Amino acid sequence: MFKKFIFCTFFCTFFCNFFWANQALASEIWNSDEGLKRLEKSQFKNDFYQLANFYQAQVNQVYCSVASSVMVLNALNKSNLLTQQKFLNGETDKIKSRKIIENKAQNKNSKYDPGVSLDDLSKILSRAYHLKITSIHAEKNEKEAIDNFRQTLKKILTDKDKFLIANFDGKILGQEIKGHFSPLAAYDEESDSVLILDVALHKNQWFWTSVSDLISAMNTKDGDSYRGYLLVESH
Repeated sequence: MFKKFIFCTFFCTFFCNFFWANQALASEIWNSDEGLKRLEKSQFKNDFYQLANFYQAQVNQVYCSVASSVMVLNALNKSNLLTQQKFLNGETDKIKSRKIIENKAQNKNSKYDPGVSLDDLSKILSRAYHLKITSIHAEKNEKEAIDNFRQTLKKILTDKDKFLIANFDGKILGQEIKGHFSPLAAYDEESDSVLILDVALHKNQWFWTSVSDLISAMNTKDGDSYRGYLLVESH
């Protein structure tokens, strides 16, 4: 019995260490030697310089969409800077109430529904902030979808007037947060990885992850709809 216990303990320890080691390999911290190397040689990183100057960590657990949006809004409109505390207002309440978003009230179905979905955020940015939004739900996880997303990264991340906000399941990327929003800032062609300026700074650093892994993380359900990404630009 004792030998079996020792064997099981060894096996579980080995398996867990192996699992987490491989989870860690799925991403690369942005300011590691490898992470900085990717950023330096990337040809698709204009948005990094646009967004890093306006980076904000989310101020509470449900404001990942708010922090991501405020960063992009400030990068687009540098003369009239916005704060997270003022992002949600009477206009955004018409789309989804602040009290529901902040988990202080129930929705019309008498359920708590904190945060926002990809479609909610698309409506908030287009209707309340009058931005041009292209909303893409990652309904497929196949070669064509990955290739299309890769081309979008190359195009948008070199355009100073267009930005990408991703909505993904962080657990798939080895992060601590499940449903999450954060801006995308750079793409490295050699490693085929994308830099995420994670707004959950209390849990995660900025990190690189492979394009295929990010597609997998976006190809997850939030309620009845798939997650995905928003292409944000001024009209």
